[in-house]
Amino acid sequence: MTVRADSHSRWRSRETLTAVGYALLFSVPVGVGVTVMMTRVTPGGLTDPLVVGPGLVLAVAVFALVVAAATTGENAV
Repeated sequence: MTVRADSHSRWRSRETLTAVGYALLFSVPVGVGVTVMMTRVTPGGLTDPLVVGPGLVLAVAVFALVVAAATTGENAV
């Protein structure tokens, strides 16, 4: 059985795509939920930065945390 030189990079990119998929799966509901909650507790609408800002910041933070954990964690290859 021969192993091609680019086989590792192909699997690495597949793992990265999987990590990005899981990150989106977990970060989008957090961002939407926080944004909806902020519409209830602040007087602004959906275009107000006070409403969208916290949801966006938390979604990006969860996204980065999940990608970092999935790509550099204990089970990463």
